[in-house]
Amino acid sequence: MLDKKAQITAGQLMEPDRKLETIREELEQKFRETNGHLDLSKLNTNEPIAIPSAAQDAPDSVTLRLRTETGKRTLIVKMLPGDRIKSVYEAVRPYLEDTSNSRRIVLRSNFPQRAFLESETKTLKEFGLAPSCALII
Repeated sequence: MLDKKAQITAGQLMEPDRKLETIREELEQKFRETNGHLDLSKLNTNEPIAIPSAAQDAPDSVTLRLRTETGKRTLIVKMLPGDRIKSVYEAVRPYLEDTSNSRRIVLRSNFPQRAFLESETKTLKEFGLAPSCALII
């Protein structure tokens, strides 16, 4: 039989679990709104999320690995070298963790430090992002 102190501890332990379930349900709902693009089984893992694109099977595709704004999730996008940076913004926007700031995001490289603005007209190859790179949202 548990004493009073042990019962309180057990009750306190159960409370965070309920909060985690609520948060998970909210995340699942949010990601369902991405029109089924996201595999919900990856929601609780650190496994990278591959975003489907037309360049997936192209031999000369550019592989972009993007860390989301909280750093908890990694997105992998394959684009063509001639695609503009705006295409990357459009591809990742549905997968952002904070959709309230989706209009104000900026893609950045860690080294050398550089911001890639959505309004820029250079291609991924002209930016030097081909054949692969890592970016931060």
